Amino acid sequence: MSCEQARLQIGADPGNSTAELEQHLQDCESCRQFRAEVRTLDANIRRALERPPAAAVTARFTASWRPWALAASVLLALLAVLAVWALRPSDTLAREVVAHVQEEPESWLARQHVDAQSIDAALRGAGVKLDITSDRISYAQSCWFRDHYVPHLVVQTAQGPATVLILRNQQVRARRSFHEGGMSGVIVPAPQGSIAVLTRGGADTDAVAEQMQQDVRWLPDAH
Repeated sequence: MSCEQARLQIGADPGNSTAELEQHLQDCESCRQFRAEVRTLDANIRRALERPPAAAVTARFTASWRPWALAASVLLALLAVLAVWALRPSDTLAREVVAHVQEEPESWLARQHVDAQSIDAALRGAGVKLDITSDRISYAQSCWFRDHYVPHLVVQTAQGPATVLILRNQQVRARRSFHEGGMSGVIVPAPQGSIAVLTRGGADTDAVAEQMQQDVRWLPDAH
């Protein structure tokens, strides 16, 4: 199940669940947070609909109160729909990262290591250096992404290849995990942007991301 499928199912019926959805939520922190927020909003709507007027009010006031309650419920429902739409993964950085990697399927197939000069060329446009031996990198390109050149690397690990995008101009406040298009990944904060790590197999994306946070050097005065 992808994040988009999970969030659409949550938005359609926040109180319901399936085994497939629960399995996705075990590994996806962002979707767990999304469900908690939607369930809170759904509970607020239900309380607004069920709350009766005070016992001491007159029948006339009760009659006038009901249209306002209906209007409030419609407004809250509209806000719920907008919240579901705003948080759809199609509008997130993660979705665009996955889409970009899907456009370069040949990157996963590379097995021979890239020489240090080619790696430097891929990094130069983003204003970064990398303290890593070139024999671990099997793919290195400078790609156009969100109006900037970003390094697109494939790093070979003991568990298989991991794709890395060094996103100098894309800030995130905290670690994000995602599952889209047959890929799993994380986006982690970095001093001058963020770092995205994706895998199609068993590579430990958190371990690769942590290592890249240590190995990437952000050069000053880069754009």
